[in-house]
Amino acid sequence: MDNSGIHKGQSNSETSVLKRGGSAAGGGGVLDPMNLLRIVLRSWLVVVLLVILGGLCGLFVAQQVVDIYRAEAQLEMNVRRPKVINNEAVFDDTSAGNEAVIFNTRFAKFKSPAMERLATQEYFKRYPQDEEGNGGAVGKYMLATSIRDVAWRKDSSANIVYVSYQSSDAEFASKLVNVMSHCAGLLMMQENQAISDEAVKWLISQLEDQRDKLEAVELQLATLREELQLGSLEQRKEAASQALLSASIEREGLVSTLASRKTVYGYVMELKDADPNLEVLPPGLPKEAELNALISTWRSARDELLALGGRYTEIHPEYRTAAEKEKRARARLEQFVDLSAKAVQNEIDLQGKQLKQVDQRIATLEKESLDLEQQIVRGNQSLQRLERKRDAADNAYQSMLRRMEEARLSADENMAYTKIIREAEVPRIPVSPGKGKVILTGLFLGGVAGCALVILMTLIGGKIESVTDLKAFGLNIMATIPSQKKVDSRGDLATIGLRDKFSHVAEIFAGINALLSSKKYAQSTQVLLLNSSMPGEGKTISSCNLAVSSALNGTKTLLIDGDLRRPQLASIFSISEEHPSLLEWLTDRGSSIDHPGLISKGIIENLDIITSRPIKDINPAELLGRERLAELLQWARKHYDRIIIDSPPIGAVGDAQVLANLSDAVIIVSRVGKTRRRALRFALTKFEEIDVHIFGCIANDVPHSISGMFMGAEGYGYTSGYGSYKPYVGE
Repeated sequence: MDNSGIHKGQSNSETSVLKRGGSAAGGGGVLDPMNLLRIVLRSWLVVVLLVILGGLCGLFVAQQVVDIYRAEAQLEMNVRRPKVINNEAVFDDTSAGNEAVIFNTRFAKFKSPAMERLATQEYFKRYPQDEEGNGGAVGKYMLATSIRDVAWRKDSSANIVYVSYQSSDAEFASKLVNVMSHCAGLLMMQENQAISDEAVKWLISQLEDQRDKLEAVELQLATLREELQLGSLEQRKEAASQALLSASIEREGLVSTLASRKTVYGYVMELKDADPNLEVLPPGLPKEAELNALISTWRSARDELLALGGRYTEIHPEYRTAAEKEKRARARLEQFVDLSAKAVQNEIDLQGKQLKQVDQRIATLEKESLDLEQQIVRGNQSLQRLERKRDAADNAYQSMLRRMEEARLSADENMAYTKIIREAEVPRIPVSPGKGKVILTGLFLGGVAGCALVILMTLIGGKIESVTDLKAFGLNIMATIPSQKKVDSRGDLATIGLRDKFSHVAEIFAGINALLSSKKYAQSTQVLLLNSSMPGEGKTISSCNLAVSSALNGTKTLLIDGDLRRPQLASIFSISEEHPSLLEWLTDRGSSIDHPGLISKGIIENLDIITSRPIKDINPAELLGRERLAELLQWARKHYDRIIIDSPPIGAVGDAQVLANLSDAVIIVSRVGKTRRRALRFALTKFEEIDVHIFGCIANDVPHSISGMFMGAEGYGYTSGYGSYKPYVGE
């Protein structure tokens, strides 16, 4: 089965989005570039006609325009400044960096009023016969205007200047260009002379200013040297460095002595232990001889006590005398140790204070030395700046002296000059108009006008021009039906599925039917209402083809002609007018007809139809709201798998809203190139008001051509290649 143009169904979430914002989104996308391209491709014939018209207009203009000739000359301009060395003029290339500025300045003067006056005098001097007073055709005003129109162009890679002028008179163009080329040299000579004269005057004034600057800088330099007194600062810095060195040496001695006294203090404190080490005494102990004597006395008393202890008991008088002696010796030693410890501690405290004073003196000297160093550095920097400024002023002064002397010697030398490389000749070939360009311009403007015209007509008309426009309304495009220009009548198109089941249209509706019959949507699409915003959009044709496709698929289908004002199904399927009409049945006149009596059978298997005929004295709007129509649909739900209702356009009457309330879902049918945006937006708004489930949209009459590729219609190209399926089945 051909699925070209078929799209998957719309989910419930997508449907809710459509209900909330579909109508609001309907106006977007009109000025999208791809949409504009689709509009142009759809009306390509108008664009082609305007392109042809523009080309004809361009051809006509090319034939009427006067030929224009251009005369051109070439000049060489040298802008190097001369210097006089040993009484010989030479060009100095050291000013090459300013060459572009000098060149541009001189080049700009070629378009000055002075050049205009000079060229006017020179032209009438060379060609007096051309002046109006002498019978010629060239007046002063005309010549002045022509001189302003002369084009001056410089070569970016060389010092070459091109002088050109365009005119319908080729001889006058060549004369004027040659006069301008000659006057360029004259103007350059005048400028050189004026610049040379001014250079000497300017240099004299600049020399005096430069000398004053030099003297002022030298005075500042002398004053600064006197204020800074850098020699005195250097001496103070040297003295501070010597004092800092002495203080550092003193500090090292104090640190060493302090460490030694702390060692002695530690040993003295060890003498208080129960069993001090008295074998080796460190040097530097206070009253070392007295300490040694006390230690010897204590040792003698202890040795005597130990000797008596071996012979007597502790209560013996001699032993007790010896013990008392040893105790007194020990007490005198401990007393001496305490005094020695205090003495050493006092020495340590004194030396600590001396060390702190030395550290403070060192910090003061370091700060003083640093301050002096900074003063010396700042002073030297200030002096260096002034010395550089003095040197620069002196160099500028000496340079100004040399330049003034050179300017005096080279006052009559050319500072710049022009040389004619090639004079202008009388042109023979016109440069404009380029007839080919004029014609191409006409074609281009015709194309632009054609595109603008079709776009403007489309915007004013407000029609749906592509499938993409329908998508902009938030609609789910179920299928895109190609244009059927070979079908003779609407009836043939509505029953195309009966005559040719392998046609593109039949295949597309078969795909729609397959989607509706799927498990996901079968229960929610039993009763379908096909509607459009305007008449003639193909809803009846779509209803018939969808019903035929459903019946051919084996689904028991009922097709109801719900358009009670302009019913079409009876004529399409050739059903007799004598058959009961739906409109008649809804009135009291059809009360004797039961539900099966409305059915027309025998069209094809599985397809039944309920037709209608208009009755002049009956208003359908009064009948659709009755319960009989709801009862009919309830009966149809029990006896048919699918009920398809062809309804009138919702934009014309309100019948569709009544039928939509009795249906499960609505399918919108829109015709590309006919449906109007406002009408479609109005229809969607009406369905939103009654909270109808819009299942999707069928896009009808989509061009089956190259423009279809740009209209958002998927499947083109695939369907044309799939056409070989039919003969294969026939085999």
